[in-house]
Amino acid sequence: MAKKEPKPLQLVCDLAPTLAQRVFQIREMRNLTVKDLAKLSRFSVSRIEDIESGVETWLSASDRQLLARALNVEPVLLLEVEARRLGSASEEEKLKVQTELAEKILTGLREASCPNCGGSLKCSVEHGLDLDGKVQEYAKAFCLKCPFVLRA
Repeated sequence: MAKKEPKPLQLVCDLAPTLAQRVFQIREMRNLTVKDLAKLSRFSVSRIEDIESGVETWLSASDRQLLARALNVEPVLLLEVEARRLGSASEEEKLKVQTELAEKILTGLREASCPNCGGSLKCSVEHGLDLDGKVQEYAKAFCLKCPFVLRA
């Protein structure tokens, strides 16, 4: 007897707005455990946990295909909620994100999420002197997971 493929998920509810929440939501709808999903997708259990906890906010095309197939949904349902990487943004968008981040750091922000990978940023304010000897403040930040660095 041939094994029956499950029917594609018929969505009658609103889908969650983030990759983490959506993967969890669809996994629960499918009545799968984290271990089941890991086996079906060929990911490790810790990777599924990272995705569902929001540590991973985007997937490569091949990983998206594997996860979508394991969840029995179209890959676009995952793609539409993945956080865009800063590396694929236009120069104008990158500058806007960096400027906003620098302003937040200068007003007291010390912990933030990396705009590139979603990891933790170490933030600080550096003091320097301009050519007239006046003290200037500069926002600095670096990511603990990826090579993102802010020097504003």
